[in-house]
Amino acid sequence: MTAFFPRNFNKKYPVIQSANGVWITDTSGKTYLDGCSGAVVANLGYGITEITNAISDQVSRAPFAHTSQFLSEPALLLADELLKLTPSSFQNGRVYFASGGSEAVETALKMARGHFIESGESERHVVISRWPGYHGATLGALSATGHLARRKPYLPILKPPALIRTDFRYRCQCGFGPGPCSDERCSISRANELEDAINIFGAKNVMAFLGEPIIGAALGAAVPGHSYWKRIREICTKYGVLLIADEVMTGLGRTGKNFAMQHWDVDPDIIVIGKGVAAGYQPLSAVIASNKVASAFANGSGVFEHGFTYSGHPTSCAAGLAAVNYLNQNKLVEHVQQQEQNFFSRLNALRKWGFVGDVRGRGYLAGIEIVKNRDTKEPFPSSFKAHKLLGELAQEAGLLVYPGSGFIDGVLGDHIMIAPPFTIAEDELDELFNRLESTFSSFAGLAGDVSEHSSNSTTF
Repeated sequence: MTAFFPRNFNKKYPVIQSANGVWITDTSGKTYLDGCSGAVVANLGYGITEITNAISDQVSRAPFAHTSQFLSEPALLLADELLKLTPSSFQNGRVYFASGGSEAVETALKMARGHFIESGESERHVVISRWPGYHGATLGALSATGHLARRKPYLPILKPPALIRTDFRYRCQCGFGPGPCSDERCSISRANELEDAINIFGAKNVMAFLGEPIIGAALGAAVPGHSYWKRIREICTKYGVLLIADEVMTGLGRTGKNFAMQHWDVDPDIIVIGKGVAAGYQPLSAVIASNKVASAFANGSGVFEHGFTYSGHPTSCAAGLAAVNYLNQNKLVEHVQQQEQNFFSRLNALRKWGFVGDVRGRGYLAGIEIVKNRDTKEPFPSSFKAHKLLGELAQEAGLLVYPGSGFIDGVLGDHIMIAPPFTIAEDELDELFNRLESTFSSFAGLAGDVSEHSSNSTTF
């Protein structure tokens, strides 16, 4: 019996004892290979002394300062370091720190609204986002989220969303051919839905388009076509709409670039980062505002009416500064880029399993969609909980993966994500795939009876 309020009262959780490198040990002595960096957070692995020393040093000097009274040296230095990684349009921008991705998305939405108030366009308030997509658990972020299962319990207290469809190549429905789709007309068609939505709501009312460059937890690392984000950028520019890139999961090297938007040479107006910015060593996230956005405040009232108690927390920022320095000094973004082909070659070898419908992603961010029938893409019934079962089997095998579900219609659809720390060694990568093979072998035995009754006539 414990007073701790768990995510799931019906699940028994191991208790973590220690962690080092890519390995986690629980209080029973069992070890796990962290194949998903927690929740795609521990990008640098565990036990990095440069980061823990920076935290200890800051705690001993000044653990906390409120930003209404003081700025801190770690926050100032980290803001400068983050701007060095951004596109040229951000070089005279500003960085606002928060504690997690949901807080950062809330901040970005309010910042976009404030930008237009300062610019004399106070009627702009509509945020357009995508289905499926996930932007956070707080009410503002969840209102802009297009994941039906996550929204359902809270619909009465959420703001109605303005959603368009995403460019989901595996389950393409654009009409140019069966998925996986490689036709760029598909990407243009999907992107043009943004223009349609802007015209429906009225351009004078739309303030922002919010999207993950590569959709993470909601869609299992789904990568859009080459033309998609360029067309989105054109539409946002045409109508004066701010483009907010939710890079909470993808930012700071996860896809082999500092920011995933750089894969398409697209500059957003606001970048939201979290997870990897302090690599899990402290709670930290940030909103990076381009000069265009920041200058509206600086040249206007000078005030952003917003704030959290732990904004710019000195200890968290000290961890973030040390983490970003470690990332840069060890050239880990370049390392992920160099390892991408090897990583996905191993992942694609898993297609030998009949239930592997799709393998997708970039860098060290991969999604494996699990299907009942690969020919028709028919998903497993929701009652089978294929994603949950895979997660449990992997954990039994001493491997941590990141399961997800409900992306087809809010109920159907299963995937797992593989996203190891950037610091994983080659022999550890061998062990990851050995344990994943063992997991898939166990799953195949349990899924066999279900798969034998697959429909050959239904396409999803």
